[in-house]
Amino acid sequence: MGKKKRRHDDREEDVYGHTAGAIGGLAMVMGVLFAIKDKTGLSWPATVILTVAVLVALGYAAWWVKSRVQRMWARTPPEASFSTALATQEAPPVEEEGPARDEELTKALVASRVIGKDEFVRADESVVTPLPHGLGTRYEFKVPAGRTYKDVAAKTEAVAGALDATRMRTQVERGELSARDVEMTVLAQPPFTAPFAPPTREMILAHDGIPFAHSMTGELVGMDDFTKGAIFVAGMTQTGKSTLTVALLTCAYIAYGTELDVYLIEGKPGALTRFEKVAVRYEASSKATAFDSMVRELLQIQQERYEMDMQAMRERKSTPRHRQILFIADEVADYYVSDGSAEAKKQKARLVKNSSELVRKGLECGITVVMMTQRPSDKAVPVEVRDQFKKRICLYVSGKGGAEVALGSDYFKTESPIHPALMDASIQGQGVYFDGVSSKLVRGIRFENDFIWQVVDDVAARREKHIEAAAPDTPLRQAINIMRARRVDFMPTAELAPALGITETDRTERGKLLAKLLGVPAGKGAKGARGYRLTDLTAAERSRS
Repeated sequence: MGKKKRRHDDREEDVYGHTAGAIGGLAMVMGVLFAIKDKTGLSWPATVILTVAVLVALGYAAWWVKSRVQRMWARTPPEASFSTALATQEAPPVEEEGPARDEELTKALVASRVIGKDEFVRADESVVTPLPHGLGTRYEFKVPAGRTYKDVAAKTEAVAGALDATRMRTQVERGELSARDVEMTVLAQPPFTAPFAPPTREMILAHDGIPFAHSMTGELVGMDDFTKGAIFVAGMTQTGKSTLTVALLTCAYIAYGTELDVYLIEGKPGALTRFEKVAVRYEASSKATAFDSMVRELLQIQQERYEMDMQAMRERKSTPRHRQILFIADEVADYYVSDGSAEAKKQKARLVKNSSELVRKGLECGITVVMMTQRPSDKAVPVEVRDQFKKRICLYVSGKGGAEVALGSDYFKTESPIHPALMDASIQGQGVYFDGVSSKLVRGIRFENDFIWQVVDDVAARREKHIEAAAPDTPLRQAINIMRARRVDFMPTAELAPALGITETDRTERGKLLAKLLGVPAGKGAKGARGYRLTDLTAAERSRS
């Protein structure tokens, strides 16, 4: 209670104090007004008005003086104000400029909707290089983070249009360092407008693999080696399939030398005849039986090699190194034709099964198959056979259906597909090379005949020396020498047997003894007589060397 009473007394004293102050202030004002009135002799209203006017004027004068002083202070030199600011606070941060843009690529990728309008290609992550001889331009760049090479590849045609080019003049490839790296080539003219010079022997040997074509910028294109995949080649007539095949064989013989065995079959004597001299077996026949015979012979070799590999595993030895075999069949559609009869259907089914197995399993034991056709239709070459090929080449075709048969039914869903119908049909050997992942526009190397014959003769001469040095006295070598000495291509059993020391007079027994001695079955000559062809004997000798 004491505290409450004390606070109440304090408040009363404050009221008395404020009241006394107000009375004192009022008395002072009244005194001032009386003094002014007395001095001026004015009435009371005039005295009050005069006093208020003077006070207002004094207030305005004080404001005017203060504003002038502030303006003078603001005119302080910049150095002084900057020094003062540094003394009192830190300077504000300076914004750094962003990376420079590659305006050309950014504009093209934005226009083609590869990247968004707020994204760009950095100038320090792009290199633009003119190609030699004015061929065009090469772009190497990184797409913005979050994008990959596939984004560019999927819209190659749109990007080409944004760069004022065409799809056929534009090639998009993945860079080597990351998925964001893109390598893009844009030609100044349509591809292969001018032919590229064929490579020399030294260039072929220096190539990492077996070349058979030029890229759109002139580099050699080929296979790493024949164990990487069988090849299916399709294109309309007179589009250059033979050009590709001849180039492949020529480069293969240069790369492998005498360590390559080649089996060739074509419907009639044609481009492959150039290599008959060095082929293990060459046939110019459109009969299914000839094709079936060659396939079955290769399947037998395949089986023997599998057994050798299995035996090496059982004995914990290294897998034997097999000689590379290349089997090339031209216009294979002819061999799968059936007349509808029960026997023909049975033969076709067997041929489809055997050839499909050879393509599928041959790679594992050194047998690579190359098939060609000028009829890329769904029924021409059975799908069971076509589906086994890992690598495809399609020359000019008139429609999408033919391209899908040649390159695969899902080809146009792959990265950056090239439609073969857009190619110039007048440029022979030009085609789309599809390795199962990406596409490339190529043109088969065009060798002069003199160069091809020189390669063939060189391989043949080296083989002869090797055979003579390795086995000069075998019955097979003796039979070959006898036929060459007599300058004949065929010798009946009745003549060859006595020349090799077989004196048996019974015709059947004499034939069995000679076949056993040579290790080669007899065949029929032009007049039906049984005997041996020089090409069969030399092929047998090469395959055993």
